Amino acid sequence: MNIIRTAVLLTVFNRRETTLIGLKTLQKAIARLGDGYAFDIFLVDDGSTDGTRQSVEQSFPDVKVYVSPGDLYWGGGMNMAWQKAVAMGQYDYYLWYNDDSDLYEDALITLYQVATECQDRCVVTGAFCDHQGQLSYGGGDENEHGIAPNGKPQPVKTMNGNLVLIPNSIYQTVGMIDSHYIHSFGDHDYGYRVQKQGYDVLLTPRYVGVCDNHHDLPFKKEQSLSKRWRSLHSPKNRPSIGFRYLRTYKSWNIALRYLISSYIYVFFPSLMPNSNKE
Repeated sequence: MNIIRTAVLLTVFNRRETTLIGLKTLQKAIARLGDGYAFDIFLVDDGSTDGTRQSVEQSFPDVKVYVSPGDLYWGGGMNMAWQKAVAMGQYDYYLWYNDDSDLYEDALITLYQVATECQDRCVVTGAFCDHQGQLSYGGGDENEHGIAPNGKPQPVKTMNGNLVLIPNSIYQTVGMIDSHYIHSFGDHDYGYRVQKQGYDVLLTPRYVGVCDNHHDLPFKKEQSLSKRWRSLHSPKNRPSIGFRYLRTYKSWNIALRYLISSYIYVFFPSLMPNSNKE
């Protein structure tokens, strides 16, 4: 029997219980696949101080845990995990996973079915709903409006990195996440790069798990001006990163509006969309 080998890639920071629950749901989804599949899990703990690493090593001794000092964020942590996996050997697939995404037991069955149907000429992004059953993550159209699953695989323009299956052949062509995208936009950028190389990004035909939407504002209007300024220029929110993404895939006008509005909101936070939302 040919064994399908997959490297699972994830990066975590200071949410120990969330990480443990996520890994449990991942293991259940792996178990549902049955024979013929082998998984290695590469987890980067990006400077957690809440005992995440120790708890993972105790509860999941097969997980390969790597520690960084806290300066990698999502994009850097995923790149580190990917590099560790590639150094370990050849895999048939690479699976991105966000630990706050609780998977249904048939989640991986769904992803591999889509990959098989497209003969590994696609990247598969998993559709997620929130606890109210509404679409939260997965994929979107050219305007980045979310697309809900409809019972069959759908092509999407943008993808979220919650659960993404990437065939090795596509990785060999596209490479890893662009290191410029330290935290945000790296998943969207990767999806566009995949399509530029002639491959599809397909959304799963049904939801594969639950993950509440975390599109928070970069800062709160109650914060001081200096704190809002620091928050905007943190690696997670740095406007130059969003500017590059929008300039590359949208237009100069959209990128400039994004850049200018980011600084306007620093000084006038009440103008931010949803600024009154708690």
